[in-house]
Amino acid sequence: MNFLVRCWVCFFLTVCVFALSSVTAKAQPRSGPVVFFALGDQGTGKENQRRVAQAMERVAARQVGGVDGVLLLGDNFYPDGVSSVDDPQWQTKFETIYAGPILAKIPFYATLGNHDVRSDPAVQIDYARKRLGSGRWHMDGHLYSLDQGVTASGQPLLRIVVLDGNLEVQQQGEFVQQAFSPKTRQPVWRLVANHYPLRSSAKHGNSEPLLTRLLPVLQAERVDVYLCGHDHDLELLQPPGEPLQIVSGAGGQKLYSMEKKSPWSKFFAKSFGFVRIEATAATLAVTLFNDGGEVIYQTHLDAPNATTATRP
Repeated sequence: MNFLVRCWVCFFLTVCVFALSSVTAKAQPRSGPVVFFALGDQGTGKENQRRVAQAMERVAARQVGGVDGVLLLGDNFYPDGVSSVDDPQWQTKFETIYAGPILAKIPFYATLGNHDVRSDPAVQIDYARKRLGSGRWHMDGHLYSLDQGVTASGQPLLRIVVLDGNLEVQQQGEFVQQAFSPKTRQPVWRLVANHYPLRSSAKHGNSEPLLTRLLPVLQAERVDVYLCGHDHDLELLQPPGEPLQIVSGAGGQKLYSMEKKSPWSKFFAKSFGFVRIEATAATLAVTLFNDGGEVIYQTHLDAPNATTATRP
């Protein structure tokens, strides 16, 4: 009897861990750079979201070598998430919005925002696991990671770690440590995506819990870029000794103004738009676009961490 109980306990714990997180997917072989778009706070179904989607389509059409994926940084469905996998909002705020001929073929990797968890967040995970709709929606758990691209030597080019910022900060940090464990093949570039900013010059400002408990983990794991939304603007911050921080929360919801400029803010725009990440073995380029598809800011990291920035 004790043996059977132990077996059931082990099975239950295994299922719970699988439901919460997913280990790193294998890198996808590809010649040339890995390219991702990133935006958050987009899920309104209104004209502003459509304009950003149209701009993404135009930029994707110009992208030599194509686009590998889109990161959705949370608040995917305003105001209260989705109620089921059959909720009409899947069509009106995702499927028919990103429906251009290029975006229609690109995977979207999503995290959860504060508005998403007002309903059962498991619905968004189920929609992904069941490959419903167009099959583009990916959310392999509350916490997951993926590798994109490989170098000539077989090293992963870009590892993206996706966090659910609604979980305990300690849990998020532990998953970051797991994703970059020395037991895994170490990537050239390390990117973490979350809904909540570490630092911000807009409405929500800095997050002390993230700065005191998550940032040290990001530093210890040598994370290059931290991507987030939550504040509805486009901002790039570069504090010394910290990951490059990009707030890309301008995907469709009403915009925020700057309230208290961070001393580390390199660029801020109260503008709808999105970010492009382009990674090669030598550089990681970051480009901010407005909702007209125009470049409004560019910067890049040279391995390991040198940077230059230009304004068009």
